Amino acid sequence: MGIGDGDGMGISACLITKNEEEALARSLKMISAYVDEIVIVDGQSEDKTVEVAREFDAVVIQREFSGSFAIERNSGIERARNEWVFILDPDETLEPGFLQTLRDLATSRKYDAYSFLRHDVLPDGTILETPCGHPEIHVRLAKKDRLRYYGAIHEKAVVSGKIKFIPEAIYHHRGYFEDYPAEKKERFEAIGRNASEDLQGLKISSHTLLARNVKLVFHYFRNMLIGMGLYRKGPSGIIQAIRYTYSFTSYGLKQYVRLGQI
Repeated sequence: MGIGDGDGMGISACLITKNEEEALARSLKMISAYVDEIVIVDGQSEDKTVEVAREFDAVVIQREFSGSFAIERNSGIERARNEWVFILDPDETLEPGFLQTLRDLATSRKYDAYSFLRHDVLPDGTILETPCGHPEIHVRLAKKDRLRYYGAIHEKAVVSGKIKFIPEAIYHHRGYFEDYPAEKKERFEAIGRNASEDLQGLKISSHTLLARNVKLVFHYFRNMLIGMGLYRKGPSGIIQAIRYTYSFTSYGLKQYVRLGQI
């Protein structure tokens, strides 16, 4: 792994897995040289996921799925020994240049977290830059004590501190062309339907959640206009930023309501 000693100022990569042996092998081979520790929360995989993880000296926490992806994410973050955590899914890939910037970002004292673009990749290799009608932005690199997750399903990062948007992309390899396969979609919807308040990962009041989401809308517009450089296109760029922000807002609101999170 990287240059740190896995106990202090370095970076801990945190993943959650369930029967991901092939994707995990690719993922850990990709990131192992750039991080100081790998922490994997595994939902009692029945394939060779755990064996693959241990080949890379990963810390493996095996546990029955709690019913909440936020709880699983948070347990991995809490177990990490380094100051910074990098959140990744096994079916995601990054460019080498992106990985090389992680150390530089983590040494900055100006920000507490960094967000990045996330593009979907179809089985035929087609890259979808706006899979939901707008660019997706995810917080993935953050100080351990500033990041936790909220939401039993489609968990969302909650950061205490300053976030910097970096227009680099994380590539999510779908494995399907259209919407989720029927079985996966039903399983995810069942998690949302059955999630109690205790399974959301954090105690957040409706008022606080609403205020947070309003703030996120303004941040998203700024990230589109300035971070993505749409302002350079003049009026057409401003209109595009507004359209993306509208899509981001309406999509997020529908998702929160559907999953019972507001």
